[in-house]
Amino acid sequence: MTTTQNFKYNVIKNDLIKAIQTKELNAGDKVLSEAKLCKKYNVSRITVTRAINELVAEGYLYRIQGKGTFVKGKQLSEGVSQLASFTDRMKEKQLKLETKVLETSSVKIPLKMANFFNLPTDKNVILLKRLRIVDGELLCLSISYLIPEIFYWTTLEDMENESLYDLLENKYDFKLGNATQEFEVGYLTEKNAKYLEISSKDPCLKLSLYSTLNDGRPAQFEETYYVGSKYAYQIMLPAPQSFNNVLNAEEIE
Repeated sequence: MTTTQNFKYNVIKNDLIKAIQTKELNAGDKVLSEAKLCKKYNVSRITVTRAINELVAEGYLYRIQGKGTFVKGKQLSEGVSQLASFTDRMKEKQLKLETKVLETSSVKIPLKMANFFNLPTDKNVILLKRLRIVDGELLCLSISYLIPEIFYWTTLEDMENESLYDLLENKYDFKLGNATQEFEVGYLTEKNAKYLEISSKDPCLKLSLYSTLNDGRPAQFEETYYVGSKYAYQIMLPAPQSFNNVLNAEEIE
């Protein structure tokens, strides 16, 4: 890249950062397309693309496939240290939660769930699909597969205004046990992506949860897809025990 191109690339990048910092561009605002930025600054596409890519990497912007590039707002960041309902987690953060039930039906058990819990692959389970809206923002899509002998009541209850775990423990007298959670990059189907107003090509943070009752019985398999630009999962990492011992020994001396 030539010196002139480097200069113009920095001008584009700094102009966009300044516009964000001075609130000329606010969270969720769409920035000019790359073609329009090329015309505005009289530069090549590669110069503009480099500037945008770096602003995305640095957390100023995010892309939605087929829609454009937008200013990134504050992410919801949380670390979950024990099995807890989404409703309770949002209440604890004093965030407004709206839940929309998109589907409740009987389906064949997903293979991942059958393999994890060693269940028959021809077993039917309850599918509960819910859209989560937090403080007015589309945040995630939860797709739960529930053992019908335990969650038979989900088709009768108001699952848009009630907590699944609260009903399970306090109304139907089942007690939760342990859970295993997995993290990975995931992609939604075209149909499901539309609920979050993103593209099926946009990566999400996918959390898979396998949970049991306190007596060890399989209970639930849930896949939750979070919009990548709006959510971050936080994990606290304590220092190694041996390092803490060294520090304590030094303090004693």
